[in-house]
Amino acid sequence: MTRLNDPEALFKYALDLMCIAGTDGVFRNVNPAWIDTLGFDEAFLLEAPFMDLVHPEDRDATHLALNKLEHGLKVIDFENRVRHKQGHYIWVQWRAHISEDDHTLFYAIGRDITKAKRKALRTENDIRLLEMAENTAHVGHWHLNTQTGLLKWSNEVYNIYGRKPNTADISLDDFIGAFVGADRAVVWTQVENAIRNGTDIQTDARLLRDDNATCYVSVRAVCEKDDHDKVVGLFGIIQDITVEKQHHESLRSKEELMSMAFRATSDGIWDWDLQTDQVWFSPQWKAQLGYTDEEISNSFESWADLICDEDREKAMDELERHFRGETPRFEMVQRLRHKDGHYIFILSRAEALRNEQGQPIRLVGAHTDITEMKQLEQAKSEFTSIVSHELRTPLTAIHGALGLLSNTMSKDLPPPVKNLVEIANNNSNRLILLVNDILDMEKLQSARMDFNITSVAVEELLSLALKNHQAYASQYNVTLTLAPQVPPSSLYVLADSDRLMQVISNLLSNAIKFSNEGGTVTLTTDCKDGQVVISILDTGRGIPKSLQKKVFDKFIQADSSDQRAKGGTGLGLSIAKALIEKMNGKIALKSIEGKGSTFSVTLPEA
Repeated sequence: MTRLNDPEALFKYALDLMCIAGTDGVFRNVNPAWIDTLGFDEAFLLEAPFMDLVHPEDRDATHLALNKLEHGLKVIDFENRVRHKQGHYIWVQWRAHISEDDHTLFYAIGRDITKAKRKALRTENDIRLLEMAENTAHVGHWHLNTQTGLLKWSNEVYNIYGRKPNTADISLDDFIGAFVGADRAVVWTQVENAIRNGTDIQTDARLLRDDNATCYVSVRAVCEKDDHDKVVGLFGIIQDITVEKQHHESLRSKEELMSMAFRATSDGIWDWDLQTDQVWFSPQWKAQLGYTDEEISNSFESWADLICDEDREKAMDELERHFRGETPRFEMVQRLRHKDGHYIFILSRAEALRNEQGQPIRLVGAHTDITEMKQLEQAKSEFTSIVSHELRTPLTAIHGALGLLSNTMSKDLPPPVKNLVEIANNNSNRLILLVNDILDMEKLQSARMDFNITSVAVEELLSLALKNHQAYASQYNVTLTLAPQVPPSSLYVLADSDRLMQVISNLLSNAIKFSNEGGTVTLTTDCKDGQVVISILDTGRGIPKSLQKKVFDKFIQADSSDQRAKGGTGLGLSIAKALIEKMNGKIALKSIEGKGSTFSVTLPEA
């Protein structure tokens, strides 16, 4: 076995790996450190080709390094990973040189650098992660040595400046010179104050990139000081805030527009964050109630406490219904207590913003003071009521006298007088109908019409309605029939008997007078899903499609001549719709022009 001329003690006790190997790839001699470092004994190492121990990814580089020895280089340095007996690899830093006596042999010393390599890899990985983070956040870091004036910055600072990374030295002038106009002086001043006084740097400025694009950046820095409290360096960051700045400017513009809109309208705006329970009332909202912005706290309780006791429970119920999705928006008229103690009428409307699961997360609404409107409505209602009542008494007397003349004394009247009496009698009858309809409409609008909701027998009600209209049907030569799909004897509805009779009578009289002579008006009854449907079908001329959506509006008739030819006020269907809705029902129309119309009333089954 070939021996080194070096002292054997050095070879035996060295901590580094020492070996003699041939260019054929086989060890000739190894020191004991191999056992301590790699776990292999001398016998194994002398039998195995040393390249088998090298990591497969490092073998080509190792061959290349050793080839350099064979081709004239006397000493080479390289690194590779060598397999441990337990299977893992350690990093080894090698220095090898060719034997001067035998060029088929080389001597090598290896040092375990695994810990240092791992530390370097961690550092490299940390730097890579930092660069990724800086690139993602558009934040770069920089360092200024105040004693040498040398400035170093990260790759992201190059990106922000619109430059390609390079190894050239960077001066403070390079850093600050790119700032625009007055912003450059601001940055210079802050840097000088930091160096002189040890103050932090914190400013936003405009930066002119190398591609001539202007961006907004945020510059921040802290001071590094020596043991004598002298500033020796500045460490800082620079962040591209262009998008945030533009977004902020957009928000500020929108906020200014919203503020202008709030000031331009008398409506009060409110916002309720249901997740944080934060509430905001606009100054106009508070001013409606006579308060300044500071006099009412922004809380849900403030609003609830101001609502009239009689309206509070309904307001809470309506809110809950909207939160559950039962109503498209929250809307109601509520009375709120003014600072002076009186109550004002507020139309409150709001709509919930919901998350992906449909749960309400925010409620935004508006308050409109409708007190004056309510007062006008009340004055109009009182005027209408007084006039109608004042008209009803003399009209009843006039109608009674004219009826007496027409029915009992018409034979004694000259024909011209008789004709005038009949015209006056018909017109007084129309006036009485108009006054009664106006009174009903006024009561419905002012919520002063009482309803006695009970179980009503459908058969009994329809039989009476048909009986009451037989004479009227005979005048128009119209036949009345009952053709139920479900026997009316088994049907009961929840309704006010008198109000329901009023609706059925109106629909029957309309069907009769708008039917063709010799036609038929049919009543049908049905029951579906706990709802009773009463329908009145006629065989008249029908209602034009353009008017079908308007027939329940006030003073609407299919033809302007109908009011003169057929009589009526144009209020009957509007009143009928309001009455049915007050009894928790619905009224609907189906009509085919030239074939007739069907009005259906749907009410809850008792």
